[in-house]
Amino acid sequence: MDRNLDRLLEQAVTQVQHGHLDGAIDSLKQLLSLEPDCAEAHAYLSMCLLDKRRLHAATKEAEIAITLEPEIELSNYAVAHVMMAQRRFKEAATHLDRLLDIDPNDERYYRMYADLYHLTNEKDKILPALQKALELSPDNPDVLADLSDYYFSTDDLKLAEQFAEDALHREAEHKHGLVAMGNVLLRYGKVDEARQHAVWALRLDPDDRSALHLISSVKARSNLFLGLWWKYNSWISNKGTTRSILILLGAFIVYRIASMLSADLGHSDIARIINYIWLGIVIYTFVGPTIFTKSLKKEISEVQLNREF
Repeated sequence: MDRNLDRLLEQAVTQVQHGHLDGAIDSLKQLLSLEPDCAEAHAYLSMCLLDKRRLHAATKEAEIAITLEPEIELSNYAVAHVMMAQRRFKEAATHLDRLLDIDPNDERYYRMYADLYHLTNEKDKILPALQKALELSPDNPDVLADLSDYYFSTDDLKLAEQFAEDALHREAEHKHGLVAMGNVLLRYGKVDEARQHAVWALRLDPDDRSALHLISSVKARSNLFLGLWWKYNSWISNKGTTRSILILLGAFIVYRIASMLSADLGHSDIARIINYIWLGIVIYTFVGPTIFTKSLKKEISEVQLNREF
């Protein structure tokens, strides 16, 4: 590439690092209009489009990149991300293995494997992958924030807070670290502090979905109607699929036993009240996620509207 193309690529990378995805996409398109066969530009464009949740376009760009340069890291990196987004996990693993063959000391690929294990529900493999990433890059705030997320998911708030603090100590404006710390603070009930971290992260990247999810969680936690659902959802989501099903099944069995015993003992009014309470709980658990999803979409639309101005 000539100097002008190099400048456009460097500009796009800088824009991505600062969360300016639309600007990066424009820069990459300008580059590709001058040099259509630049695999690196296609790969970067694929990842930008994926972050914008334009999966079809991201897939097309990743396919072009891997066709042009099947052996370079960026092409395989882009394809691996696209395959994970499409839930084509075996193909994603193939490209991740290729990346590790190219550079076994890049912590990003172990972090990606941790994401893959999360998606495939291989929870016992997540921590070893992150620990390997930490071994390779002990001061990397991305790795530290990932570890904070992992321990948060296991309900170990002390370690989650420690790794989030470490990430922010190394980079005060680390978006992922801010969100990780915000999640911990919210779980501790420190709603105002959690909101501050969410707003800070959104100032860095208004399109970041994890930050938008956090600000919506803050609003749900502060809302009288959604507060109980948020606490229940936070608790049940950390129990795992099998344990969650067993808990719900146990609750249903207790409800049925209480209802039938009340009826058998002649307390029909009590049995009716128990049935109404159970029906209310069922409706509440169905309505809560819908309202939360609408709140999240509203946050996204408001952020997009603000950016237009």
